[in-house]
Amino acid sequence: MRELRVDDAAPWKRRYRLPVTSAELARSAPERGLAVSNRSGVFQLYAWDVASGSMKQLTHTPTGKISGYMSPDGRFVYYLDDASGNEIGHFVRLPFEGGEPQDITPDLPPYASWTITASRDASRLAFMTAGAEGYRFYTLPLGPDGGLGAPVSLHATKTLTRGVLLSANGSMATVSSSERSGRPEFSLLAFDVSSGERIGELWDGDGTSVQARLFSPLAGDSRVLASSNRSGNTRPLIWDARSGERFDLNLGSVEGEVYPQDWSPDGAQILLAQLHNAVHQLYVYDLTSGALNKLDHPAGTLNSAFFAPNSEIFVHWEDATHELQLIALDGHTGAQKRVVLNADTETPPSRPWRSVSFASSDGQTIQGWLATPEGEGPFPTILETHGGPTAVTTETFSAGAQSWLDHGFAFASINYRGSVTFGKDFERQIWGDLGHW
Repeated sequence: MRELRVDDAAPWKRRYRLPVTSAELARSAPERGLAVSNRSGVFQLYAWDVASGSMKQLTHTPTGKISGYMSPDGRFVYYLDDASGNEIGHFVRLPFEGGEPQDITPDLPPYASWTITASRDASRLAFMTAGAEGYRFYTLPLGPDGGLGAPVSLHATKTLTRGVLLSANGSMATVSSSERSGRPEFSLLAFDVSSGERIGELWDGDGTSVQARLFSPLAGDSRVLASSNRSGNTRPLIWDARSGERFDLNLGSVEGEVYPQDWSPDGAQILLAQLHNAVHQLYVYDLTSGALNKLDHPAGTLNSAFFAPNSEIFVHWEDATHELQLIALDGHTGAQKRVVLNADTETPPSRPWRSVSFASSDGQTIQGWLATPEGEGPFPTILETHGGPTAVTTETFSAGAQSWLDHGFAFASINYRGSVTFGKDFERQIWGDLGHW
């Protein structure tokens, strides 16, 4: 072990101080974006001018804002305005240029919510609320000038419901419902927004779960990009919510969990993220030819990938030695072209992680991550397990892990039974048997 450094220049302190920024583009106005950053010391929402890279702070709440939503036309930023971070309040919106927040549901009682979205043509909003009475799904018309109509409730239930989506022209909506299972296993419900009629359901039976990602970007298209774990792993599919037709993407020999990420603006390609044994890999699937293109991108953790202009893909990337940053990939090859947003400050040198595996008491292979400090071992070792348990540890830039490594400890993190991305059976083995595995 090494002597603890407590001076301000200590690498472990500098890592903790690195600002963290994530971002998204306005779907129909990609010259504008929404960034979430703690560059001020507290996470706040920022209007991001993509061409110049400049960011204007929009929120100034003392407890911070860790999430928001950018309207597809780039005109407004939406977020839940709560009381001192209690996560109960009303959705409000701000113009991209800044200004005073406008309550979009002034006549509703306070609610909890983590989901708000808009149709690609910016003609309608949809959001989910949760409260003592259960879960309720609303839509709200928007005028050509952005004027707000009155919210209309389309669906109410006592069981867990999430993930509201709108079609490109706002005529259809979907939600993920646990009404059939009573557990966090979902079917997909589709509604006609004008009539409120439920027009379809996608359910793969007991013990399965279906999750919607987004509607087709094409006006009038009723297809939904979604995923199901009925095969034992999460796999992408396209479901026509009006006709009921279903198409499971043929991924050949690709192993593990594969999550849909985005649908190209022309409707021709699907961006996919494979997560197998806690390792990320991106693919692009061509809907016309059925070809699957594996992208040759930097290794590490890749999250929230999406198609960007000029045949690029934007993705949030990090690894053990590089802090979280938004990078641009070549949309055909996956090669990194540039850094779009990052901490914009020097990152202290850090130790790499490597994937390791071992056999559990029943012979099941368990994956984990191991990092060692400089020098010859053996080393005292810090063993970490993630929370959840429906989570997974991937190779990330961890200030906590690197703090131990700075001072002569090895660091290991184990993906135990209950972790996701190792298959449905692996994830559910601890259900009703906590502490055994």
